[in-house]
Amino acid sequence: MHPDQVGPYRIERRVGAGGMGNVYLGIHKVTGKKAAVKVLPPAMAREDGFVQRFQREVESLRKLSNRHIVELYEDGATDDSTFYYSMEYVDGSTLTAEIMERRRLPWKEVIEFALQIASALKAAHDAGIVHRDIKPSNLLLTKDRTIKLTDFGVASLFAMSRLTRTGGIVGTAEYMSPEQARGQRAARRSDLYSLGAVMYVMLTGRPPFTGPTANDILQKHQFSQFDKPSRYVPEIPRLLEDLVCQLLEKDPAKRPHDALVLMKRLEQIRSRLQFQEENADSRTIDRSAGGETMPPDFHEAETPSGEPGPATMVRNMMRDEATAAMVKSPVAQFFDNIFVLLAMLAFIIVVGYWLSRRPKTDPEQNLISARAVLSQPAGPAWMRARDEYLQPLLDEGVSSEYDAEIHALIDKADQYEFTRSLRADSRSSASAVSEIERLIRKTFDLYNDGDAATARDQLRLILDVARSDDRNVFLVEFLESTLKQWDGKPLANGRDELLQMLMSRVTAAADDPDELTTARAALQAAVTIYRNDEAVQKQVEEAQRLLNTSPAE
Repeated sequence: MHPDQVGPYRIERRVGAGGMGNVYLGIHKVTGKKAAVKVLPPAMAREDGFVQRFQREVESLRKLSNRHIVELYEDGATDDSTFYYSMEYVDGSTLTAEIMERRRLPWKEVIEFALQIASALKAAHDAGIVHRDIKPSNLLLTKDRTIKLTDFGVASLFAMSRLTRTGGIVGTAEYMSPEQARGQRAARRSDLYSLGAVMYVMLTGRPPFTGPTANDILQKHQFSQFDKPSRYVPEIPRLLEDLVCQLLEKDPAKRPHDALVLMKRLEQIRSRLQFQEENADSRTIDRSAGGETMPPDFHEAETPSGEPGPATMVRNMMRDEATAAMVKSPVAQFFDNIFVLLAMLAFIIVVGYWLSRRPKTDPEQNLISARAVLSQPAGPAWMRARDEYLQPLLDEGVSSEYDAEIHALIDKADQYEFTRSLRADSRSSASAVSEIERLIRKTFDLYNDGDAATARDQLRLILDVARSDDRNVFLVEFLESTLKQWDGKPLANGRDELLQMLMSRVTAAADDPDELTTARAALQAAVTIYRNDEAVQKQVEEAQRLLNTSPAE
């Protein structure tokens, strides 16, 4: 059921729907003018500062004036606090419907449509507004083949609120820029990336990246390489293909600087391609002008005007290319010399002999160097000694008689490296984003420590916090996926191994009172630590039985 009236508009029918509400065809009761009326759910009005942001952003949208942007008419609220705004009604179809009907659009039409979209983006960007959701369904096509960009500014309108929760991420996965996929704020070049994706689908009939889930597609936007359009449509001009590929660069700095630059590039490409076509047509017309018949022998040396004929031109071009291919570069000429090749062979032999004669690692010398470093106060030099002196001995298998000491020194350096990671950093939560990241790390530590139930509860709370900021696009999907993966099986291997080792020491020290006292104390401490840890309850009970049965000194 749709409302009978919204503000001054009599509602005829629903013409669209989305995450932000429904769109209806309305007729103004006074003027009779048709308008597309977008009605926003009443719940959105309860967001903090919503009315102020709504009015401020609508005023900025009202300043946009471009024939390729759907015009905003007015905004307001009904008696039941339902906010709405009306805009130009476009009697036509979407670019999505056009692509589905024709599958692929000719490259000439793609250039014309891209120019119109770029014009709309330039007007918006000049007004300081980023669309954030350029996609075929937001591009309306009038009956006279004019593109109209709609839903302009709606994403940025609600960017600071939680209004995007019901509609998912701000943007559509198939057309979203890598920086948006990472949860970063969209900028002008983000819109250009999305336009590149739209051009790609117009040319090929498919988006640059596809996948079973939105998360898969977002990952591909960030890390994968798309197939060039010419793989699907070989006749696409190289100049146009290169521009589409530039628009789809993952680094925003490598894309065109702004929409104006893009428009100039598109105009240049259109002019060059038109010139090439016209030039080819004019040559054909010149040869048949005046009613003359084409000579039966296509392989004439010259035309009546004295210029080379087509076959002669092709022959000359092939001959020139073959001649150029035979000309060697200075580097190639240098290596194309028997004495140079012999000298290089001798050099390789000498280097190989020298490498074979190099002294092998001296375990005793390495160990002496490591001892000297690790006897000094703790510092980064400990880790260098581990990596440069001790680890090579283990890797090369030449340390058998020193294994115990080497492992002990490596453990010492490892423990120092661990303690370094525990140092407090007053900047670790300098922003809301870094604070959320710190909470997530802490939760993963809980899970890895075996407290899976607490970790899951904590992660659900963090997910609720992350959803409140639409910049956390990828983060929210990652957290939702992680919650599904956590099946409640705690990771207990390390604790299990530790308890088993301590119990073995108690058993082995049965005949040595002094050693037994130390081993029992260590095992008792571990039992106390893990007493309430469900992941190792069986091991704790076994350890307690061993303590009860072993003699206490």
